Amino acid sequence: MQFLNPSTPRIPDPPAPPAPPATTDTAAAADSEAQRLRRRRGTAATVLAGESATVPAGSVATKTLLGS
Repeated sequence: MQFLNPSTPRIPDPPAPPAPPATTDTAAAADSEAQRLRRRRGTAATVLAGESATVPAGSVATKTLLGS
């Protein structure tokens, strides 16, 4: 006869407090940023671009119509 002697419901545990914000090491972040820029500069050095990559105006092919 459980309905005559009801039990109290169990109260759930409170949620855990939020974790403190992560601290970042500024020296490590700056070092990784410098490394990323060096890697980017290295990749850009392999691409031929700039003044030496421009095509002279005389060597540009133009379309011509057949029969003209």
